[in-house]
Amino acid sequence: MNLRLALIFVFFTGISQAQTSSYLADLKALKTVLQKTPSYKDQIKGDKLMAYDNLYEQLRADSLNPPTSYHYFYNLSQLLFPLRDNHLAIYQVPDYKIFKTKEGIEKFVASQEFAEYPVWHTNLDSLKAVLAQKPAESVEGIYYYDKFYTVGLFKHTDKEYIGVVLESAINLWQKGQIAIHLYEQGPNLFKAIYGHPLTKKFFLYSTEKYKNYTLVNALFYGSYNSTAYSKHLGQVDFVNLPPATPKFQSKWLNKDIFYIRVGSFQLNQSTRQKSKAFYDTIQNKLTTPNLILDIRNNEGGAESATRSYRKLLKKYARKGNIYVLINNGTLSQAEIFLLKLKKWKSSTVVGQTTKGMLTYGSNYGKREKLPSGNLEVYPTDMQGTKKLLQYEDYGIEPDITLTNTTDWIDQVVEIIQKKSGTPVLTHITN
Repeated sequence: MNLRLALIFVFFTGISQAQTSSYLADLKALKTVLQKTPSYKDQIKGDKLMAYDNLYEQLRADSLNPPTSYHYFYNLSQLLFPLRDNHLAIYQVPDYKIFKTKEGIEKFVASQEFAEYPVWHTNLDSLKAVLAQKPAESVEGIYYYDKFYTVGLFKHTDKEYIGVVLESAINLWQKGQIAIHLYEQGPNLFKAIYGHPLTKKFFLYSTEKYKNYTLVNALFYGSYNSTAYSKHLGQVDFVNLPPATPKFQSKWLNKDIFYIRVGSFQLNQSTRQKSKAFYDTIQNKLTTPNLILDIRNNEGGAESATRSYRKLLKKYARKGNIYVLINNGTLSQAEIFLLKLKKWKSSTVVGQTTKGMLTYGSNYGKREKLPSGNLEVYPTDMQGTKKLLQYEDYGIEPDITLTNTTDWIDQVVEIIQKKSGTPVLTHITN
């Protein structure tokens, strides 16, 4: 071996050893973090503990030599897969500053990181033709991330789906790059690993669902769009409320129906003040025979923030009918709140199944960076209960499922008026 080849060998051997060392350190640190969580302590026992320890040893034995960024992330994510705790999260640490300018984006596209991004080598035209024939009910098919790029999602193995970019209008995504990995947990239920649409960093989504021809949880903080991956490009979204919708709203829809929206139970100062002011304005207005309570996209918060609303609504429920409007964005404390309302005879739950993210939680929003500095974990610290665990992943189902064909408030008004035998009237939209 000549000196030049020997130096190259030593150089790459050094890189591989460093990467393996980084991987093993991250893997060990992640397990330590997870072992402290209430969900691990509740769920990983007996045979499950033995299986978990075996999984850990298998992941340790995977030399990742040479590692790929995705393989590294996927292996660590597998330590979260057995835990039914959807507040838990792991993700690659993004640097959003890079993507604030055109020059920064161009520099990233020219980088080694971009060049090594996972690519699926296949005939994309043939793949597109095959997926175009898939029935709408199938998870497989062609998805749009708004106008930015198109992804072909296909079944790779018995439990794994891969989403490959078929067309792209932006240079951040190129044909053949892999944007989506889904790992099936049940019918239309998945663990998902996404490449962030803007930063292309990997994020684990512990629960993903296919509903209304959409991967409903594929929403990305800090992206250039609030759209999820959907088979329908440009379709009006009646399921979710626009991001700019005020958290607290009220209005009379007609003389028999009053509408209130409660979009958060957070206890930060701004939200708490808005909630208190809103509560004060509505507590003497619940006089109509029917009330629509809209908790779509309610991000949850603290149990204490739900008490005054629950007390007010319970008083109203003795004389009036409550229609609780929910969707996949109804989560955490909002789901716990919903379970209490659902017990009342005068309550009817309408909309879409909730997210299924309610058993555990985080008091302080603590984040822990793993030793490599490239990955961050969002651990949970709040105790869960068995009665809530049955809803984790699956969510709480409505009594009446609504469709994405017309405005959801209009649909609820129609349900109310058909039930009461009065003419169907268009609701007031002031």
